[in-house]
Amino acid sequence: MRISTLATSSLLIGLMAAAGCTSNKHATWGYIKGNLTPELAGTSETKLDKERNLAVVNNSDWRQVSDDWGRFWLTDQPNTLSPYPIVNTSGQPQ
Repeated sequence: MRISTLATSSLLIGLMAAAGCTSNKHATWGYIKGNLTPELAGTSETKLDKERNLAVVNNSDWRQVSDDWGRFWLTDQPNTLSPYPIVNTSGQPQ
């Protein structure tokens, strides 16, 4: 009985050791050496940070284009050629 338990224990330990030796391609020296900072897309920003910054810049640019378009067509403020007082209803300070 003791030999059977010893053999079973040895077999289990051997299987566990063999299962622990499987290699992960992301843990090899060549993979790590090839890309030391895989999460960074630049010096200090991740790809998500760059995409977020680009979205903010594009949003700001399109809002500025909308403002410029209003200035081009003179719709950013009421006409001041009227002899009557003009009430500013846009909510924007003049």
